Amino acid sequence: MAQLKQDTRDWSVAWKNPFVVGWFVILTIVLAVNFFMVSMAIVTNPGLVIEDFYEKGKNMDAVLANRKRMEQLGWQLNVDLPILSEGKAKTVTLTVLDKNDQAFDVDSAILYYYRPSDKALDGEIALQPTGNPGVYTAEFALPLKGKWDLVMEVHRGDDHFNVGRSIMVQDPE
Repeated sequence: MAQLKQDTRDWSVAWKNPFVVGWFVILTIVLAVNFFMVSMAIVTNPGLVIEDFYEKGKNMDAVLANRKRMEQLGWQLNVDLPILSEGKAKTVTLTVLDKNDQAFDVDSAILYYYRPSDKALDGEIALQPTGNPGVYTAEFALPLKGKWDLVMEVHRGDDHFNVGRSIMVQDPE
């Protein structure tokens, strides 16, 4: 008859058990990854905080009333925004229409651009009239690829109207 090999391993000491060692290694890896992620969140914090949050909150009624007034005006901002590449200037064209789809001139047209991950890259550019009623253009370039938020705002007397959108800037071609 074949002789059975007897198990001589000693499992009474926990650190000699491969399951205990395996769980300890997994726990150490999870904690190290979590520590790394928390430290990166602290170090790379963009600090996108509204400094006057209390005043902005108090003015929420005014913001909602302004939005309702914008709807009543019925203005339309048609933005011809080409696909942007990192660092390459392209022409942005804005056409301002009233609720009857008739182009009309405004006092000013401004394009605000925001980088959600870096407040230092935020800025604005004024659009210039082209001579055609209600048509404004500007040469526009963004320095980095990735997500950008744009707000187009026009003023005419005491009335102002704005629209926003998010875009993705591509790698240079």
